[in-house]
Amino acid sequence: MADEKNHDNRLERLMNQLAESVLGLTDEAVLAEASEAGTDPAQEAKRTRLVLQNASKTFDSVSRRLSNLGHTINSNDWWSGESVYHNACQTCGLFVTFTTTTGEIRGEALDEVCSSLDQYTTRKRKVSC
Repeated sequence: MADEKNHDNRLERLMNQLAESVLGLTDEAVLAEASEAGTDPAQEAKRTRLVLQNASKTFDSVSRRLSNLGHTINSNDWWSGESVYHNACQTCGLFVTFTTTTGEIRGEALDEVCSSLDQYTTRKRKVSC
């Protein structure tokens, strides 16, 4: 387990370093590199935009569903692993995951109302005659 955690940390650092190196490039350098690789920069930009838009829509959908069920999720507590993002309700601890590539949403938090709502719920009493 520790080896897997170390591997994940190294991979995350590498990805952050790669992102920083790309951010440091000029637009011309990025376009030249894409052209050298034989890709159409406009098509790559369109594809990247679509991936980011779909991930954003999935994230918004997850957040809305969790909120409707009374769950409280700290947006800074999402952690990732191979295109899957994980989080848990701060109140009841139920988990939720979503996949950026497929838009798949899973987790106990999507199936149950947060236990914090139970304390505020008024229950109807049946009257016996």
